Amino acid sequence: MKKLLSILLSVMLTATLFTGCGAKDEQSNSSSSTSVSESTNSSSSTSESSSQSTQVADKSADIVIVGAGGAGMSAAVQAVQDGATNVVIVEKAPITGGNTIYATGGLNASETQYQKKDGIEDTNELFYEDTMKGGKNLNDPELVKFMVEHSAEAVDWVNSIGGDLQVVGMFGGASVKRIHRPSDTSAVGPMLVKTLNAKVAELKIPVLLNTKAEEIVMTDGKVTGLKVSDENGEYTINCKAVVLATGGFGANSEMVVSYKADLEGFGTTNAKVATGDGIKMAEKVGAELVDMKEIQTHPTVNPKTQKMYTEGVRGNGAILVNKEGNRFINELETRDVVSAAILKQKDKQAYMVFDENVRKSLKAIESYISAGIVVEADTIEDLAKQMNVPADALKATMTKYTEAVTSKQDDEFGRADRAQALNQPKYYAALCAPAVHHTMGGVKINTTNEVLNKDNVAIAGLYAAGEVTGGVHGANRLGGNAVADIVIFGRNAGTNANKYVAANGGNTEPTIIVETKEEEVKPEVEANFKDGVYTASANGNNGPVKVEVTVKYGEIVTIKLLEHTETPGIFEGAEKSVTSQIIRKQTVDVDTVTNATNTSKAIIEAVKLCMEQAK
Repeated sequence: MKKLLSILLSVMLTATLFTGCGAKDEQSNSSSSTSVSESTNSSSSTSESSSQSTQVADKSADIVIVGAGGAGMSAAVQAVQDGATNVVIVEKAPITGGNTIYATGGLNASETQYQKKDGIEDTNELFYEDTMKGGKNLNDPELVKFMVEHSAEAVDWVNSIGGDLQVVGMFGGASVKRIHRPSDTSAVGPMLVKTLNAKVAELKIPVLLNTKAEEIVMTDGKVTGLKVSDENGEYTINCKAVVLATGGFGANSEMVVSYKADLEGFGTTNAKVATGDGIKMAEKVGAELVDMKEIQTHPTVNPKTQKMYTEGVRGNGAILVNKEGNRFINELETRDVVSAAILKQKDKQAYMVFDENVRKSLKAIESYISAGIVVEADTIEDLAKQMNVPADALKATMTKYTEAVTSKQDDEFGRADRAQALNQPKYYAALCAPAVHHTMGGVKINTTNEVLNKDNVAIAGLYAAGEVTGGVHGANRLGGNAVADIVIFGRNAGTNANKYVAANGGNTEPTIIVETKEEEVKPEVEANFKDGVYTASANGNNGPVKVEVTVKYGEIVTIKLLEHTETPGIFEGAEKSVTSQIIRKQTVDVDTVTNATNTSKAIIEAVKLCMEQAK
């Protein structure tokens, strides 16, 4: 009966198929399918497209932004808010977010309304001094000054476009509470990416996913285009200005080691897309590079999974102990100092230890517990057993720290901010070690975000923002300054790129149009499963992922994520891309999504278990 129905359906669809049905484009960073077109050409492609083209028509825009992370999307949104009318973002990954999606802490800002509300006395001058001190005075003073003076405005801007930065906390290297975080104390990155995604969609700014920037096109010393490639081929987007927001090179181990040999073999917290593409392209058109050997390690990264623990865990009260059960450092020292101290301990590892009060104070901790990288116990003795450290030593360490909190004097390591005594069961410990986290070096820019050449002259039409640039952070970036950097300088790049366009021919009508429509994913091959609704679970990035698979007429027609603790802003890409691939192909032999590999694998494994039930 099913076979007969399939034949009848095929006959009914034949006329439609012959009228011309192109391959469906799939963008995995939203719940709806976004098709981007110029005339009759599709400008967005994914690994799922079956059509191949040997020749792709060139396109055009006023401003091309390279990279759909925090800096790139901030630049795009601000440019449009300033009046830009023909802006496009190109992104080599299948989803937006870049490294920003992994940001866990918050945005550093001074003299904000939220600090004043909490009675926190802070000044731009103090923020400047802390940043210069943290960067060992290698920072560009003018860039740091610009950042701090525009930081309060950045917090207000994020909130004005739908974000949530209202809670102020303490982070390493800061003299006062300065880091602004979501009100539910969750990670800042997913919130920011979700907010920017929504604003980009609202402003109808086209995002060309799976589209890699290859070369900046220069004519008579000015930017005139960007060569890009997707699976259909290579083409040029002719434009007046390019904004590089491609991030750093922390995921390019070869490049990292070429600048800092002693980091060979280190893991990384970076997204796979952080390979230094923008730096290489800028260098080819004469850009000056600065501080390239300044590469930061984050001290608290799980050595097995490379999952980073936010600095907020220590900021909210956690201490660091070695495998002998002893403290060895002021936990709120700068990242380079804490990393160096951990590397001197046994196995070059340490434990973050905290109690129930700290857990309750920071929502981000729940994802670490769900991921199975935190051990817990009702007593310190039991915790020591699970950590495999001497119980007497750990108990003495915890007692001494509690006394330091009570007396408000940490005689041992001079920790000025002791959030609370660690004496409320349960107790928790998280194994950690340093990993490559941030590359402070990059292309040289000025305070209008123009890229400078080796003669310190601006390259006409070329701008850059975020981790692709150098000079802002000096020898060491303070936690919370990266998010400040991408928002503040991202917006500034968008503003000044738009000013450049206005002074060089003016804005034009949009030439790459976004058309958003809901796409129904349907099976493209015949299967023979048993009709019904099936559920199964598999372990994802942060814990179990439960799916529901519906089979009708022998084929999988819907896949839903019922329960999960995956990171917002990341799981959506895997949810849409992986599930739609499985439905179309009726197999779990499908591609995972870059930056969401573990979530993708969990969905695939859970669906596979459902398929076994439906045999």
